[in-house]
Amino acid sequence: MINLHLAFSFIRHFFTARRNGHGIHSPLAYALCEEVFYNQNSFYDFEELKKTRRELWENKSKIEVTDFGAGSKKFRSSERRVSDIAINGISTTLQSEIFYKLINYLKLNCCIELGTSLGLNTLYLAKANQQKPVITIDGSKKLCDFAQALAEKHQAGNVRFINGKFDEVLPGLLETIPKPFLLYIDGNHTYEATIRYFSMAMQKKDNNTVIVFDDIYWSKPMTKAWEEIKKNPSVTLSIDAFYFGIVFFRTEVKEKIDLKILL
Repeated sequence: MINLHLAFSFIRHFFTARRNGHGIHSPLAYALCEEVFYNQNSFYDFEELKKTRRELWENKSKIEVTDFGAGSKKFRSSERRVSDIAINGISTTLQSEIFYKLINYLKLNCCIELGTSLGLNTLYLAKANQQKPVITIDGSKKLCDFAQALAEKHQAGNVRFINGKFDEVLPGLLETIPKPFLLYIDGNHTYEATIRYFSMAMQKKDNNTVIVFDDIYWSKPMTKAWEEIKKNPSVTLSIDAFYFGIVFFRTEVKEKIDLKILL
């Protein structure tokens, strides 16, 4: 079934987004374009992680997935092949590599991921800054177990796995993690949940906190949430990459910037 909202949103994005960092006056936004979004360097970890992705594509074993969020538009059954999840249900290579570069460039003190899935994107987050913790949360016990085994195989010792519901785990976690932190929201794609997790993070953010929202054009309610989040007075820079959106709270950005980029 074709997602018409996603298709029309992409056409609009294609014709309105910037193709590079030229003409951007904000030093922070320009640096992010140069060092993260349009940085063509291949990092040491990328080949190993691409190999892992190919192995997941070929893995025909099945996992019983418990979904507490908005559900999936791609999967009908709770029992899913690992290969199907890897092909249809996780971040693409381009997205994962951008998240790696973002973590590597910002060098924040902690990363929280809402939505572990198979744990491949978790590995990108963990290997980008191996001296700092990555805490990943998923409601599905089977997915958590699979992802933890994958992390152990790749000796990603800085990852902490939590099996639980986001609403129950996140508030207490935000009380204890070191700042500045990055929060990556890739689960429960509803308007209400997205706004709720954003509001939780807002209570604990500092000047260097970063929040990443996956699938901002997944549905009209998700796009509505993204538009409201961009307008929050504390958000000084938003970056819309279509597949995901990122917000920053840097007070040194004196004039609010909403940037669309084409990857």
